Formats: sequence, structure tokens, C-alpha cells
Amino acid sequence: METMETAEGSNKICSLACTPNGVKLAVVGRDRIITLIDEKGELRDRFSSKPLDNKACYLYGKRSYIIKWVCFAPDSSRLALAQSDNVVYVYKTGETW
Repeated sequence: METMETAEGSNKICSLACTPNGVKLAVVGRDRIITLIDEKGELRDRFSSKPLDNKACYLYGKRSYIIKWVCFAPDSSRLALAQSDNVVYVYKTGETW
């Protein structure tokens, strides 16, 4: 096990999930960006989540929702995100990088 370096800034972690096979770690920050880290602690992918309704972003700003929960599928190939705007997105991450 290895400890990663701390990052500067005020982005707090909302949710973490590790794949059942231990190869990937998903980290979700308050900025609603999902970061995928491999078993060696290296950043492998980073992508932004999206709201259910784009109109809500115009009315309430980009902070119209937060990610409440994140979980990998049992086969480690998909990542589910549950958001406060009552939507669940499932992203295909693949079994390998």
C-alpha cells in the first residue's frame, strides 16, 4: 500500500469506490469530477458528470446537483453514479485500461 501526495485546493471528496478486483479506484470531488486511479496510484482517467436537465444549470448554476454515491459493478467494467437530481448514470469503464 502506498500513500499518495496531497493536492492543493479546497475540493473535498464526496464519494469513493474501489473495483472488486482492486484495479481501479473512483474518486468523486465536490466539483463533480470523477477521477479514476489505478492500483499503483497513478491517475488514469478523469471526466465530468452531467445534470439530468441542462435547463437546471442555466436556472440554478452548475451547482444544481451533487454526486451522492458511486459504485462499481461486480465485474469491474461499469461505474454507477447517483446524483441529488434523482438520476443514476452508468458509465462503461472497461475491464482493463
